[in-house]
Amino acid sequence: MTTTISTPELTSGARTRVRVGAVDGGRVRVETDVTGPATAPALRPMLLASDARSARISLVPDGAMLLAGDHVEVEVEVGEGASLTLVEPAGTVAYDMVGGHASWSVRITLEAGATLIWAGEPFVVSAGADVTRDTRVTLGRDARLALRETLVLGRHGERPGRVRTEWSAHDHDGRPLLVESLDLDESSMAPGLLGPNRVLGSVTALGLDLPADACPEGRLDLQHGGTLWRHLASEAHQIPAAPWECAKTG
Repeated sequence: MTTTISTPELTSGARTRVRVGAVDGGRVRVETDVTGPATAPALRPMLLASDARSARISLVPDGAMLLAGDHVEVEVEVGEGASLTLVEPAGTVAYDMVGGHASWSVRITLEAGATLIWAGEPFVVSAGADVTRDTRVTLGRDARLALRETLVLGRHGERPGRVRTEWSAHDHDGRPLLVESLDLDESSMAPGLLGPNRVLGSVTALGLDLPADACPEGRLDLQHGGTLWRHLASEAHQIPAAPWECAKTG
């Protein structure tokens, strides 16, 4: 069954900012805000826990997303020596956009010695959806990133929509660590491409020195440091958990 949710095109979206910085004594400094039109859906940061050097924050959807015209922006900054864990309480569904378009943009800045662990939940691209996902990462010296992403092309029993992804990460010298572009839609399900696999699971670990034999299945070691794991499956629950455990504990 296909669900279509109609909504007027929005002219702008909401921006979520999360800033975590370590302080001398007491708890880590956490700053969050959400800006944009009241009608625009947003991810609202909810502080779950914190101590002297780290914080754990949940990104809670405020309103249905993604619909035609939604433009969600997330900016994450982790200060020198601080650590942030981001969790998502549920996955995201991009609905039929009836010829419209939506975007999902993430900017991550990690200062020297900072750590970000982001446990992303599945991102489902329903039939008729048209979405651009853009992720840009800047890592300071000795910074570490562990990021889990799962793209699901279509809900169960339906054809997929279209999703274009742009992903780039650079180190403190501006050297590219990972630059990638993907354009996935119904044609991607052809034999020799994704075939019957409608789920693409990715785990990215940057700034981590992982043993060569750690989680070898689906592992790609990047030229300038870092590791990318990729797995294809027909259902999201079939994506193996081992790479994420390696990345977030490495």
